[in-house]
Formats: sequence, structure tokens, C-alpha cells
Amino acid sequence: AVAVGACMGPSTVPGVSENGTQAFFVHALTGSSLSTSTALAFPGRAVTRVDGTFNFDVAFDINAEGFVVLLPPELVGQNPGGNRLVGIITGIGTYDNIVEAPLSGYTVDSVTVVHQGQAVVVQAQEPLCSTSNPSAPYLYAKIVIDSVDYAGRGIYARTMIAGDCGYRQLIPGFPAF
Repeated sequence: AVAVGACMGPSTVPGVSENGTQAFFVHALTGSSLSTSTALAFPGRAVTRVDGTFNFDVAFDINAEGFVVLLPPELVGQNPGGNRLVGIITGIGTYDNIVEAPLSGYTVDSVTVVHQGQAVVVQAQEPLCSTSNPSAPYLYAKIVIDSVDYAGRGIYARTMIAGDCGYRQLIPGFPAF
């Protein structure tokens, strides 16, 4: 019941999942063991590993220039169950100043290179949301890269993942829309 309620989409009632900033650590996708966390999964608000289940929304890597690379599932491999739309938008403000996810302007299914301190917003189509409320098929999140451990190929970052399908407000507390 909670999962269904969480995906009813925006209305005049506040969301049922509270937003909050979460610090996280992932390894770079290339050069890391298959057992290490290299991605974020929005529905569980957790780091996860990239594997054949494709149960992640954004994978992380470090390119040759030392910048962090964000990869949607489609660019990591071909999901036998079909790929989902994952879009990323940059250049819309600092992590703290981003208070809502935009409705449009996302670059879909492309590599996004980000610098330390640069914030992005991600719009991820989720099967749970698409099934329970086709008019609100997305979860939204904002992410900022805090630091990179080049020697250990690790990435320290923060995120706020809106846990309710279709809700775009990205501030602490229960989202209103």
C-alpha cells in the first residue's frame, strides 16, 4: 500500500515520502569489481552495483580527464526487459538553490560529464510509477559531486531523491508538488 500510495503522483496533497539530502559513495564503473556499488537506484534511495538486472538509474564513472561521468542504463548495456527513459539536466543552479525539477530540457540517454561541485537534476522513468500512475511515470533527483578519490577511483556525492512518483519539489520535508 505504501508503494502504491507513493506513486499516485502530484495532487493537492503533500507527498508521503519525506525528502532529505543523503551523502553517498560509489566507485567508478570502469576498473572496479563487479561487487562494488557504482550506481544509484532511485526507488530504494540507495547505491547499488551495475549488473544484468539494470536496477539502477544512474551509473558513475571517471573519464581520462578526471571528471565524473553520469551514465543512464541504456549507455551501460542493453536491458533485455527494455530500457527506460533517463534524462539529466545541468546548468540550472547550485545543489542548494535547486528547489524543483524542471518539466523539460533534459538530455535523454546521453553521457553527462560533470565537474566537482556541479549539480544536476535527473528524471528517471520508473516501472513502479508507470504501472501505478501512467500520468506520473518519473522519479526526480538532484545530485552534486563533492569530491573524487582518483587513486581509489571513488566518488563522494550527495543526492536528494523525491520518493513519490511525479513529485518534482526537491527541498527537505514532504514535497507539495
